[in-house]
Amino acid sequence: MSRNRITPLPAALAFSALNSFAAGTATVGVFFVSRKAFGFDEAQNYWLGLSVGATYVVGALNAARVPRALARIGAFAHPRAYLFGLTALLALLCLAPFLRPQGWVLFLFLGLYAPITGLFWPLVESYLSGGRRGAALRSAVGRFNVVWSAGIALGLVVETFFLDERAPPGRELWIFPLIAAIHAASTLALCAFPQEPARHEHDAHAVPASYRGLLRIHRLLLALAYLVMYALSPYLPKLVETLDVSALWRTPLASVWMFARVVTFLCMERWHGWHGRFGTALAGASALVLGFAGIVLGPLASSAGLSLALFVAGLVAFGAGAAALYTAALYYVMEVGAAGVDAGGSHEALIGLGYTIGPACGLLVAELAGRGWVGGAAKDGLLLGIVAALALAVLLVAAFVWRRLAAAPRSGGPSTLEESAG
Repeated sequence: MSRNRITPLPAALAFSALNSFAAGTATVGVFFVSRKAFGFDEAQNYWLGLSVGATYVVGALNAARVPRALARIGAFAHPRAYLFGLTALLALLCLAPFLRPQGWVLFLFLGLYAPITGLFWPLVESYLSGGRRGAALRSAVGRFNVVWSAGIALGLVVETFFLDERAPPGRELWIFPLIAAIHAASTLALCAFPQEPARHEHDAHAVPASYRGLLRIHRLLLALAYLVMYALSPYLPKLVETLDVSALWRTPLASVWMFARVVTFLCMERWHGWHGRFGTALAGASALVLGFAGIVLGPLASSAGLSLALFVAGLVAFGAGAAALYTAALYYVMEVGAAGVDAGGSHEALIGLGYTIGPACGLLVAELAGRGWVGGAAKDGLLLGIVAALALAVLLVAAFVWRRLAAAPRSGGPSTLEESAG
């Protein structure tokens, strides 16, 4: 069986777009569904977010081990069959909250769904990148970023129809059969996939020596990006309710940052001047934190118009910063880390780390507020302060790594892909 056939890019992108639509709706849009269908408050939504992050990390860290173990016992003949099985399992799980509409079922659903996606995405990324290097890899990764982020953004817009307050009770739960059907439909794209991802030729490509340091830096900042993102996501439904906008526009408004992320991904796919530069890390992290501040503090402004303007500006900056850090992290891990399932797994595990720490920050603030120790603007300020302190710590570490990299003597020549990703 040959491992030299590269996965057709249209098939890989179509599969990614459909599954991103479904998975994004299930793990990001779920906070709006939980609030409307089950009356979850901030603390409950943060617990829900924490369950997603903690279990996602488990899946991502075992993304390479699980298929190898299954292959040894003959459970799946090849990786494509394994990927089909994961997709089918995701589709079946999505029916659980619809068939048994209770809050605890939502926790159970995400506790099983999230680790499976942690196993799922590293393999998808390996199929996408396998056999591609240089310009071909940059183009494939750039287009992958555009389609998966567009899928998630579109999913939140479609979700608005199910969350309309004028709709009959329970319609919000119909989003789950829809995303189950989309997961199932995506398996048609697998017909064009080879049985295994194309081989990654270690001796066919060399990268600049600085890429190893940039990989370390952007791994730190990737975790930061998802920390900030998931400190925000469970809180967004409550924040948009404080703005002077109709209920029909709340979910599309909250998804503005996702569309900003799509545009930034598209720009970085077209323009490659950010490669090899520390400025990408600094600009991305700054936009992320400043955007978060605008989102959290914007609703506290003196007028409704100013609140909305600050909120939207914060969403745009936040989305752009998150996209810049994600793009750079994935690019460097694919170039330096051999672009295999192990590299994709480490990339996704860092995302899961942010998934976990972010909701933990929000949960801490929500619990303090619940005990009456903080409240009102102080609560929002405390959340911003915790996130800003963590961001500053990560940025200082990243700057230290960069200074050491810049001061290190050049030993002459680029590092090869045979070197560890560190």
